[in-house]
Amino acid sequence: MEDLGKGLRSQTGTLYGTLAKGPRYLELAEGYITKLALDENGEITGYQYVKMGPMMEDIKKGMDANEAVKKHTGSYGRFADAAKYIDPRHE
Repeated sequence: MEDLGKGLRSQTGTLYGTLAKGPRYLELAEGYITKLALDENGEITGYQYVKMGPMMEDIKKGMDANEAVKKHTGSYGRFADAAKYIDPRHE
């Protein structure tokens, strides 16, 4: 990833999909994807992400890493209404 300054990073996304598991989001413009939210049919309805650039900037400034992760974690879509949550790197 290229350094864009001020905690920003390139907006190139990393996605993949298989016939057996379906699509998986690993990293998007919002940040590093930590969990995918799936509905009853196994379709993606949202995701949870961590904004890596701003998080790393706060850690460099002395913030506790656990606090930085909490501060820079967000979600997109219908994440809270999921039937199931998965780690896209393992499931």
